[in-house]
Amino acid sequence: MKKLSLYRNISLLFLLISSIFLFNACQREIEGGGVPAPTPTPPGPVVNDAIMVTGGVNGIVVDENNQPVAGVTVTSGTASTTTDRYGAFKFRNISLSKANATVKVIKNGYFNAFRSFPATAGVINNVRIKLIPKTNSGSFTASTGGTISIAGGGKLVMPANAITDAGGTAYSGTVNVAMAWIDPSSADLPFILMGDLRGITTGGEERGLSTYGMLGVELTGPGGVPMKVAAGKTAELTFPIPASLLSGAPATIDLWHFDEATARWKQEGTATKSGSFYIAQVSHFSFWNCDAPFPVIDLCMSFKDNNNQPLVNAQVRIKRVVNNAYGYGRTDSLGNLCGKVPKDEALVLEVLDICNNVIYTQNIGPFSAAATLPPVTVNIPAANNLIITGTVTNCANANVTNGAAAIYVTGGNHYVVPITNGSFSLSLIRCGSNPINFTVLGIDYTAFQQSAPVGGSGISGTVNVGTLQACGTSSLQFIEILVDGNPINLASPPDNISTIDTTLPSGPYSATTRSAGYRQSAGSLIGGDFTFLNNGVAANNLPLQAVTVFAGSGVSSQMIITPNPVVNITTFGPPASGFIEGSFSIQMDFSGTPRNVTFNFRVRR
Repeated sequence: MKKLSLYRNISLLFLLISSIFLFNACQREIEGGGVPAPTPTPPGPVVNDAIMVTGGVNGIVVDENNQPVAGVTVTSGTASTTTDRYGAFKFRNISLSKANATVKVIKNGYFNAFRSFPATAGVINNVRIKLIPKTNSGSFTASTGGTISIAGGGKLVMPANAITDAGGTAYSGTVNVAMAWIDPSSADLPFILMGDLRGITTGGEERGLSTYGMLGVELTGPGGVPMKVAAGKTAELTFPIPASLLSGAPATIDLWHFDEATARWKQEGTATKSGSFYIAQVSHFSFWNCDAPFPVIDLCMSFKDNNNQPLVNAQVRIKRVVNNAYGYGRTDSLGNLCGKVPKDEALVLEVLDICNNVIYTQNIGPFSAAATLPPVTVNIPAANNLIITGTVTNCANANVTNGAAAIYVTGGNHYVVPITNGSFSLSLIRCGSNPINFTVLGIDYTAFQQSAPVGGSGISGTVNVGTLQACGTSSLQFIEILVDGNPINLASPPDNISTIDTTLPSGPYSATTRSAGYRQSAGSLIGGDFTFLNNGVAANNLPLQAVTVFAGSGVSSQMIITPNPVVNITTFGPPASGFIEGSFSIQMDFSGTPRNVTFNFRVRR
């Protein structure tokens, strides 16, 4: 599969959510007696995350209510973008770690979110990220210590005089605690966990992780100043064990912390079972994870429906026969999926609908080395299948051969479906009786033309939106940046250009538009972004709020010198299908040197 497709999903995240005690190399006994400790897993190769490939990422960011989140910052390495009104983002032609490519999402009021996956050169990976609210769980006085408990049973116990500021100076005042428990039995686990469930042992070896739960903790003082555990001190964390995992939970389990700098789970210490909880002592805070490790191999698969059409963005689940634990992944735009699965184990492959009902099952494995399954055909019940089809033609009424259909579906889902000789087809595995509403846009990559948007709705069966003529509106997006007359020209494709705008009367992004365009060039970030207050129509002299420029070789600026800067908008098109066009000229401070900066742009709204 890896060489057959230009698109690929995030690696199959083996998120283990059932009773697990095998493969725990540090375990010494099994609660209940009579079962000997397993043989330790033999050492494997040391992981090298420094090997890079060039690829891309498509993603969706949603909040705790599964609503799309617009305007949040998303980074991957040195590349940066923001989500659009659908919560969607994309990166193209960026440098990704082959072993552990990573996407990071930052939003005020939420814990930083990370998604990690192995990357292959030339493919586009798909991710869906659900943000975890970072609310105040309580406070204590550092000089006396205290206990903070949260819903579900998670608990933090801090001893007295165990807090310092970020620089190591002792602190005795009020400490605010933001704390979150990630339930390993939750159906949301594939979307809310940090990174993925692969860990690095103390010996530098990669292992799959079977989780019994995670706790995230952040300490701040007045004004949100970061605090930390003092050197030589430890805090106690209590992890609740869900009832469904309790009987198989080992008496002692490896402890892992999420290292944000490397986006990896790192082995550090152990936790001890006490009733229906794990208790651990930790010397610093991030997200902590109670996991049993196991060896993994790479497995690739491809899926089609009973009409021989690719199953796009379908939920795939793989079950370990030994303990009924599960791993999840989602297929890409050609129905392909590759990822890590347990080595030398009998497994069960399952395909799910959007309500997590099993609609296909097959026994697979064991696999002692990397493997590719024969193509899988899934006979989807008619009531579970909604197929969106159509044809895209160019200005000469000939079928488009190099293009895509962009399909926006209710609920914050966005699909980009490749066109084959003018035709496209998206098969959605769904459940329930409510109609699915969608909008389709046809795009011709060769001529840089797009169609007018066409709306539709359906419950099951096939909805043919007819012929969309990608003609009359240029699909090309560009941002030209001039720094003292030296041009930086960005165009999509291939560069990464995104826009988020809203005309809402209130809220943090009310009447605000932010556009960004970036590319990687010889290891440097090239491009920029800008934010202005919009009035929903083309207008002169709209307030320019912020500008960032990266001109390469360490030349960058975020400081505007020009007083009361403004932007001239010549076009402010409709959402999804329209474009925002305009320009502005200002002076900016580049490390003490004033420079003249001009932006000319045309970006999709």
